[in-house]
Amino acid sequence: MSITESTEAPATCPVRFPAARENPVAPPGAYRPEGHDGGPIEVDLAYGGRAWLVTRHADVRALFGNHRLSSDATVEGYPQIPLAYGRQRPGVFLSMDPPEHERVRNLLSREFSAAAVAARRPAVEQLVDRLLDRFTADGRRSGDLVKEFADLLPCYVSGYLYGVTDDYEGFVRQCINARATHDGSLAKRLVAGERMRRFLSELLDARDREPGDDLLSRLLANARTAGLGRDDVVGVATLLLAASLDATAAVTSMTVLAVLREPALTERLRTDPRRWAAAAVEESLRYWTVIQHGPVRAVTEDIELAGRTLRKGEFVILHLHSANWDRAVFRHPEQFDIDRPTNPHLSFGHGIHRCLGGGLGALEATIALERIFTALPDLRLDVAEDDLAYRHDDLVYGVRGLPVAW
Repeated sequence: MSITESTEAPATCPVRFPAARENPVAPPGAYRPEGHDGGPIEVDLAYGGRAWLVTRHADVRALFGNHRLSSDATVEGYPQIPLAYGRQRPGVFLSMDPPEHERVRNLLSREFSAAAVAARRPAVEQLVDRLLDRFTADGRRSGDLVKEFADLLPCYVSGYLYGVTDDYEGFVRQCINARATHDGSLAKRLVAGERMRRFLSELLDARDREPGDDLLSRLLANARTAGLGRDDVVGVATLLLAASLDATAAVTSMTVLAVLREPALTERLRTDPRRWAAAAVEESLRYWTVIQHGPVRAVTEDIELAGRTLRKGEFVILHLHSANWDRAVFRHPEQFDIDRPTNPHLSFGHGIHRCLGGGLGALEATIALERIFTALPDLRLDVAEDDLAYRHDDLVYGVRGLPVAW
């Protein structure tokens, strides 16, 4: 692939991708639409090859639904980005195009409808309360909100969804081990992913022998009805678990961090957490954009976009963080503002590839905020903000630890 052969390409030196954030909260300056003419920019990929980086909100949103872009990572020359294995893995519908994408994704669609997510609120509340009791046990007055609460929350919720009752703590340990699927190291991701697949395959064997009222049992039944095989079910279950762990944990901890950085906002959450928690989580999804590298697509037919020609055989990165900071859509994007009248962030994607579990993840983070600021009204950072270590190199952005006191 050679983007520079396109006569419409800008006469500038290619930008490196991915790049670390110069400011922990903001997209890299070279990517933001106001840093160039707003159209796609060519980038040199750290893992080899080149791609077009799309940064404007309107362009990213439009390209999510463009049928001339493909999610299929088996396309010849597809960049060897993290999580692109160069072969189609059964059940991993993120890297599929229609109609196969819908056929596999539909196995889970009802499980994550708005009604189904709302119905799970009482169960998630119980799990959050259980974790908070553990976090504050024995009269403790301080702890690490990432390692001792946020990292555990999606593990507990996944265990509940998968019907794990006999070895809950063992399931949580497996989830923590599996978090390396979003690590910066390819070797660690491959090992963690294979470990997770084996573990979930054993759980599915148990549900095959004795079905229950849980997501895995229903997934097996739905797959049989749809004519999908065992490998597809393992792939879907693995994708669902892997996608939920780091992202939900990061949104939870980063929302708490954003609130604690601003005394006036902290007071609002303390005064009425049920009123403000959901808005804080929505703004956190936009402000931090924890899925920081963006989806990659292959161009299957030429596309004209903002004075450039994206040619067949080239590749596109949809940079969600830049889109979520686009000043044409978000007034003062650098401000963490829970009073935005609208917040059309693209952190969950858009269209047929919109994140299936995004609603449940947002609910988990929202309930966590409600319960944290109710149970710990004196919560505060227990470290200087400048001393926080950020996960610049990982696929999911966040802080490695968040020491707090109460």
